[in-house]
Amino acid sequence: MGWIWHLCLMNMKRRKIRTFLTVLGVMIGVISVVALLAVGIGVKNEMIDSAVASGSVNQITIYSETGSKHKDRMITDRTISTLTDLANVDGCYPLYEVPVSMKYGEYEYFGNLVGVPGNELGGWSLAYGENSNSSHGTPELISGSSVGKMFFNQKTFDSYEKREKKSIASLVGKRFDTTVGWSGESDRIFKLKLAGVLSDGDTDNSSDNASADTSYDSAVQDEESDESLDISDSYSEKSQTIYCDMDSLKSLLRKVSADGKLYGQPVDGNGNSYREFVYTSAVVIVDDINNVDAMVKKLQDMGYQTENSKEYLDTIQKYLKMIQLLLGGIGMIALIVSVIGISNTMTTSVFDRVNEIGILKVLGCDIDELRLLFLMEAAVIGLVGGILGVLSSYGVRIVVNKAAVSMFNLAKGTQIAMIPWWLALAGVLGSVILGVAAGYFPARWASKLRPIDAVTRR
Repeated sequence: MGWIWHLCLMNMKRRKIRTFLTVLGVMIGVISVVALLAVGIGVKNEMIDSAVASGSVNQITIYSETGSKHKDRMITDRTISTLTDLANVDGCYPLYEVPVSMKYGEYEYFGNLVGVPGNELGGWSLAYGENSNSSHGTPELISGSSVGKMFFNQKTFDSYEKREKKSIASLVGKRFDTTVGWSGESDRIFKLKLAGVLSDGDTDNSSDNASADTSYDSAVQDEESDESLDISDSYSEKSQTIYCDMDSLKSLLRKVSADGKLYGQPVDGNGNSYREFVYTSAVVIVDDINNVDAMVKKLQDMGYQTENSKEYLDTIQKYLKMIQLLLGGIGMIALIVSVIGISNTMTTSVFDRVNEIGILKVLGCDIDELRLLFLMEAAVIGLVGGILGVLSSYGVRIVVNKAAVSMFNLAKGTQIAMIPWWLALAGVLGSVILGVAAGYFPARWASKLRPIDAVTRR
């Protein structure tokens, strides 16, 4: 066995240029496959990680029945308690939406004010300001980071963010003239304070109060010095929504209600309000992303309409898999070309060494040893090309990630291209296997040469 390895290396050294070019072809093929697949994997993981970090993937929103025909589908406190006790449910909280119009200077906002239980709202992470401390009093507002785009000048139709070159964070601490209900339903104006602005895509309990306070102080300093705040281009499902404490919202609704009927609450067939407060919707938090689909089906079987971003994420993942196959296919073309190069090198090597093959057979070298000699050469070429290709792919990954962060204004450290260990291992093993496969037929032909034909051939 040792003489076979020695003869293999000696032959490769004797044909340095040919060996180098063949190894280079394999290396380029491996770089093409690994680098392109790394981009597909990186984009997919980045999307999944962003969705999971936002907490929306394992959250299911269900909507309340507001008519009198399906009272069992109305979302009340009892419903929330029942849903919380379901298996694989980590928690559940209600939401209540009321239409409002808000005005700040020449800018107006027409949309919904969403009530959230105080214990839930208090755990959301803020980029600016502080969480609302109001309860059973005048609501303090918490807005998404893109709400500044929702305040418009009704004459010019320019948004606050576009015209003032400032984000909604510059209005933290300001009060908006707020009217509850659709246009003309109420003429009572409430001055509601903007207490804070949500961090994009982050509403978990890991908020850092010190960081939030620092950001708030920075925002105030920016405003006082008339400097523009950075306008965020990121987006999450909460970016364009305004929230407040649920109890405070209920208190506000009592002030605009008439005839003892709370504004926006459904009534029965006789026009009477229900004893329990009926929420607009509820958010069900599932313990694991793998249990989301089963929970969606369970809630739908209970008669609720559901909405969940995992369905959207699953669709995106399906298309990303198609893109990965396409990228992998493009890379495989380059790898196949390199395999043909190995086959060509081994075939040429056999023809150049016909006399040597004959001498080896005369000296007693059997068919299996001769075949192993040529297969080993092909395997070494594949192995060296594969290792160099994978190592070069790590360099390509660094360049791609830096270029993507710079070109697309992504967060520093974003991994658009990722090379997991199994991809690197597959790149090396695949190049070895394909190299051996490419060298099989030349090795087979060499092993079948008769000694007399090999020795006498010129």
